[in-house]
Amino acid sequence: MTSFLNTKFKKNFPSFSKQKLRIWKSIKQLQSHQFPNLKQFKYLSRFLNKKEKFIIKVLLILIVCCFILLMGRLYFSQTKEIAKTGGQYIEGLIGTPQYINPILAPINEVDLDICQLVFSGLLKYNEKQEIVPDLIEKYEISENQKEYTFFLRKNVLWHDKEKFNADDVLFTIKSIQNSDFKSPLSNNFKDIEVKKINDYTVQFILKKPLAPFLSSLTIGIIPAHLWENIPSNQASLAVYNLKPIGTGPFQFHSLIKDQRGLIQSYILKRNAFYYDKKSYFDKIAFKFYSDFKDAVSDLKTKKIDGLNYLPKDFLSKELNKTISQKDFTLYPLYLHQYMGIFFNQQKNPLLKEKVIREALALSLDKQKIIDEVLDQGGEIIDAPILKNQIGYNPKIKKYNYDIEKAKQLLDKAGWKLKEEKNGEAKKITKKTATKVEVKESEKNTKKLFLYKKNKELKITLTTVDQSENIKTAQIIQKFWQDIGIKVDLKIIDPKDIQDETIKFRDYEALFYGKNVGFDPDPYPFWHSSQINYPGLNLSLYSNKQTDQLLEEARKTNNLAEREIKYLKFQDILIEDLPAIFLYNPTYTYIINKQIKGIGISRIINPSDRFIGIENWYSKTKRKFK
Repeated sequence: MTSFLNTKFKKNFPSFSKQKLRIWKSIKQLQSHQFPNLKQFKYLSRFLNKKEKFIIKVLLILIVCCFILLMGRLYFSQTKEIAKTGGQYIEGLIGTPQYINPILAPINEVDLDICQLVFSGLLKYNEKQEIVPDLIEKYEISENQKEYTFFLRKNVLWHDKEKFNADDVLFTIKSIQNSDFKSPLSNNFKDIEVKKINDYTVQFILKKPLAPFLSSLTIGIIPAHLWENIPSNQASLAVYNLKPIGTGPFQFHSLIKDQRGLIQSYILKRNAFYYDKKSYFDKIAFKFYSDFKDAVSDLKTKKIDGLNYLPKDFLSKELNKTISQKDFTLYPLYLHQYMGIFFNQQKNPLLKEKVIREALALSLDKQKIIDEVLDQGGEIIDAPILKNQIGYNPKIKKYNYDIEKAKQLLDKAGWKLKEEKNGEAKKITKKTATKVEVKESEKNTKKLFLYKKNKELKITLTTVDQSENIKTAQIIQKFWQDIGIKVDLKIIDPKDIQDETIKFRDYEALFYGKNVGFDPDPYPFWHSSQINYPGLNLSLYSNKQTDQLLEEARKTNNLAEREIKYLKFQDILIEDLPAIFLYNPTYTYIINKQIKGIGISRIINPSDRFIGIENWYSKTKRKFK
């Protein structure tokens, strides 16, 4: 056998040295089975040529790759992606913070945005827009519905590690009621008494039942131990308005000002001692802009992850040109707000004729307004109570677009068309108004307008100097002039609309928006007691029957009873037609697609887009199912 091996190797491997031959003989002598063991494998490469070595390497690589793919497939099929703590979210805001203080914040949307993250209320809204406990464990309402008792959480710390208790609640409410604080929320707590039962129990006592009262208690609570030493008439100057201490999921970290003293950026960090589910983000940062153009530019270059609001103009012009929709998600959030035209019949006696108001309603193509002005960013409405609210009625009487019927109504009422030059609206030269320019080509165009006994049917339509409002007003003007009603436009500066126009009810027809809040209680907007400022009855509407229904509805917490009364109220209101309800606009929120976990679709205020912020994340990890 040995001589045979020698002969074979000499013949096939003439270059083999004697030493290698001895090694081979040793291997054969030690081998107890036909397949080589691990020790013997180390000598395998000495007996393979280049081609054989290449084939084996390729096979090994294929085996390893197949194994990795198999393990990867098994891993991904048996695990799921979940949120991971870490990272930050950077959002652009138009404006600058002034009072990051919940009892002063309602006058500035930027302040409200930051307050939403820094402060907590006794109650809060969840993503389904239900009112749920926040700083409380539970609450009780007395049988007469005048006493509300709240049992506070005992594990809550302020951001400075002081304990939260009933004194903080009392101080916050009494500060709102204190005229020296000049809180915009003072009317919400008028004639309401708040008492401390013990360190973790407070009670609110109302003079009469008020069903929407719970929604008022979603406002943030401020710390008594810091604010009680600051004179109430100097509250607006306190450092805590920009470096707040709250109990919310995020706390103040830092801010950066420019050379003029304006805040450029504002950073919050996660509250490590938050009493509820903590956020995944380590930080949330805000960058402030004076206009949307610069903000959209930074969004495009990803210097910010999101923008608090994307105007309709930028939706149509900028989104397709400068912002990749592959990188961003648009969230069309429906606001609890409606836009309508409110008639002041005292200012223009012609509007007292229902036939005129009905013709005005029938001549409006609401869908065209939504398509042309909002780029379909809204829903048509026909009543003041919106979808998903108590009393919403999809079958309510509607004044659908019917221009021929509108003309017939006016004709039967004795209004006849006559020719007139300069048919476009006259220029408004009042100091507080922006001039509505008349196109040169239309100055001498002959127009037909309605007259009755030589009296012209003419209306002045007032609105706020904002692009969407102006465009809508111009479309309304066109619709009304198409049926022969002459319309002048009056465009008011936003800073003057409250103090000069609404306060004195200085308008004939007002195109304006109303934020109805979470609870749809129409009392503040349609009860006759709210006709005069600061009431919000912009149509100066008075009806004893609807007054009674609204009064009774806010006295009961029985949802079924409230709904019946709201349905009856709306039927009467729509029949009386003191206003034309146009649309419920959307609030377009844009965020980088890397930010996930956003689950809200309807909001009350823009700051409510942060409801559920604890579920947002940008980093992920995998977990076995």
